[in-house]
Amino acid sequence: MEEKNHNSQPSSTAQNEEHDAEHNYDGIQELDNPPPRWIMALFYITIGFSIIYAAYFFWFDVGDLQDAQYVKKSQIHDTKYQVANEASDELIVMTESTDIEEGKAIYSEMSCFACHGMNGEGNAIGPNLCDDVSLNGCDFQSVFSIIKNGKPAKGMAAYKTQLSDSRIQLAASYVLSLRGSNPANAKEAQGEPCE
Repeated sequence: MEEKNHNSQPSSTAQNEEHDAEHNYDGIQELDNPPPRWIMALFYITIGFSIIYAAYFFWFDVGDLQDAQYVKKSQIHDTKYQVANEASDELIVMTESTDIEEGKAIYSEMSCFACHGMNGEGNAIGPNLCDDVSLNGCDFQSVFSIIKNGKPAKGMAAYKTQLSDSRIQLAASYVLSLRGSNPANAKEAQGEPCE
């Protein structure tokens, strides 16, 4: 059997490329080779990026840190929310026949008839919209709010992402115009009487 030489030296070409650190402990030779160029390039790029980052965010205060961005976005959201709420406070019932017809078109377009019937008479799913009783309030703001925000617990979808406030206003005006129309096959009254 051939014995392997455990004290074999690296090939002469590899030894020519290596630089000796002039340390030798227990037969172990320490080498002093420079790091590869790509690691050094990455190191210098990282240092350059760090200097630019520090200047941008800390020294010159040009950029916003995460908490400042959060505060700015929250303020924008709060402003939009306040504007949306102020706009809904100014909404009134539209009574012109053209507005009612437009509201009826929205009622059909959004498939409200699937739950409330073609004429608002109600069915097995949704309540009657034509009687003088309501589950969610009889005034315009209540009807507007139910259309806009929905009532998920009862299966009423929110339409705020599909309809603008002005279109919701038209649909709510149409729903209120149905009161007292007494269509055929109307569902029995549900909720509190309207005054």
